[in-house]
Amino acid sequence: MDVSRFSKQRALCLAIGLLLAGAAPAALAQNAAPSPNATINLIRLMVKKGLITQADADGLIAEANAEAAQAQKAQASSALAANDGAQPGDVRVPYVPQSVRNEIREQVKQEVIAQARSEHWAQPDALPEWLDRIAWSGDIRVRDEGRYFSRSNSPYFIDYAALNRGGPFDVNQIGRGVNPPIANTQQNRPNILSIQAHLGVDVKLGDTITAGIRIGSGNDNNPVSTTQALGGGLAKKNLWLDRAWLRWQPLEWGALTAGRFANPFFATDLIYSPELNFDGIVGQGHWKLASDIEGFANAGVFPIQYAGNDTPSQAFGYQKNRSDQKWLSAVQLGAHWKIDEDMQWSAALAYYYYDKMRGSLSQPCPIYTGINFCSTDDDAPQYMQKGNSVFLLRNIVPDPSSPGNYAQPQLVGLAYDYHLLNLTSQFDFAVGSTPVRVQADYVRNMSYHAKDAFQRYPNGLGQPVNNYEASTAANESGPYKSGPVGWLLRGILGNPSPMKAHDWNVAFGYKYLQPDAVLDGLTDPNFHLGGTNAKGFIVSADYGIAERTWLTARYFNARQVFGPPLSIDVVQLEINSKF
Repeated sequence: MDVSRFSKQRALCLAIGLLLAGAAPAALAQNAAPSPNATINLIRLMVKKGLITQADADGLIAEANAEAAQAQKAQASSALAANDGAQPGDVRVPYVPQSVRNEIREQVKQEVIAQARSEHWAQPDALPEWLDRIAWSGDIRVRDEGRYFSRSNSPYFIDYAALNRGGPFDVNQIGRGVNPPIANTQQNRPNILSIQAHLGVDVKLGDTITAGIRIGSGNDNNPVSTTQALGGGLAKKNLWLDRAWLRWQPLEWGALTAGRFANPFFATDLIYSPELNFDGIVGQGHWKLASDIEGFANAGVFPIQYAGNDTPSQAFGYQKNRSDQKWLSAVQLGAHWKIDEDMQWSAALAYYYYDKMRGSLSQPCPIYTGINFCSTDDDAPQYMQKGNSVFLLRNIVPDPSSPGNYAQPQLVGLAYDYHLLNLTSQFDFAVGSTPVRVQADYVRNMSYHAKDAFQRYPNGLGQPVNNYEASTAANESGPYKSGPVGWLLRGILGNPSPMKAHDWNVAFGYKYLQPDAVLDGLTDPNFHLGGTNAKGFIVSADYGIAERTWLTARYFNARQVFGPPLSIDVVQLEINSKF
């Protein structure tokens, strides 16, 4: 049979059947019992009317019977499903192919394995999860240092820091065969081997709290270096608590840190030693000023020195030393300007206010009566290097029985206050693929007034005892000369912080520090062997020999700004490693 013709005939028959539906009851009455299938009855009627042949009708009836059987089967399946015991609210799950089930199983497996690894509960010998919140760090340095003094240096340099450490010293014995501590100014000290080591741990205690502890090496508890000299009869070396702090960061842009921590200020080594840590509390913040400029601020308070609770131990009542606590209050404002991908300029203005660091002359002190303390002994700085102007703290009353020959055991205090205005600038850029950094730093002691040190007390008391110009006569001095200004200029070519093999840099700088520009006790102990009243060149080079390991060569050439000649060259060769 032609299928297309048959389809057309079927469509035509159905259309005509609808028109003749009204005549169906009469036709059915004249024939055999009607079929339960209305479509079959309709086809029979169309044969009687002569609309289609019997052969076409047989084909249509066969197709209709097949469709009816399929419909009955679907109806039976629905009835069975309706009587399978399902309750209202039950969910029927359609058939899931095996490939889909395998994919779901693999996905769940991978998610469980990832969770197990992150929480360490499905690995043999796995460490607990809390160890992921701990970060270890450390560094080791081995140095060979040579110290070279000019033969033209003056031999008459009193070591006032040593005088305070071992004092008081009877200055009336000078010239009678007893000398105060004298600094070495002429004997070279080549090949001093030393080490430096730190081991620290930072712990994240929560979303906003972090804590840190670091121990370090060191010959003593001075604040500016953790270098430990080797030798000493091969004795074991010391360890100190170098840092211990807590940091609270409730906001992404701000944090508060308390304890003992690294220098929080944007600074060079002009004012502070690179190894200096700060005791106290500091707040730090940063924010966007523009799309390419970020501002920052640092502000804190830091205790420098307390009067001992029971000092002097032999005193009664109000004879105990007054509680003149010495503090540093500091604030710094600055910005980082990202000029382009390889160029950035950073600058900051800071004010460091040291409160009550200046010493005071004691009340009249009758040492001859047998006492061994005076009222302002605690004004002696707890740590000094050299350079700051100092004066004799004790106003000792002469012994009436021998007014021309009496003991005068003395300590020294600082002749000036130190209120420092500091401007620091750093410019980073690149020449080709080579980084370049230029640093400029300036400081001025705003509280320095030279005449003030000579006019504080009557009868010549409280006047500076150092920083006098050289005299033509041995053991005599010329006019007093000091100053409040310091500055640094340095250029670095190459990676400033070499941490990979073949990383390198070379640096050249010039530093100038007048005697009372900054506190001498907090300065870099390498340049001029520490302190102020120094000027000269600094040349260095670094080269990475392996991952996180590099060699360093450094040369300091420094001499005095004012006063008797004191030229000191320092050469350092190092191997450094950081982890």
